[in-house]
Amino acid sequence: MPFRKLSLTVAAAFAFAASAVAATRIPVSPCQVCRAAYQQCMLDPTLECESEFSRCLIQAGCPLE
Repeated sequence: MPFRKLSLTVAAAFAFAASAVAATRIPVSPCQVCRAAYQQCMLDPTLECESEFSRCLIQAGCPLE
């Protein structure tokens, strides 16, 4: 009986670890990286963000917004 509990615990721990690893490997597209950088840039009103955002989209092959 104790071996069964141990094996179930090990299996549950493995499943939890595998799901955690799978969840952290969400693919991020270059377009999403450009948008995230643009949103970060917009937090500082002294920066010029539009031209950098457009350049990033063009280089990444994303549609212009």
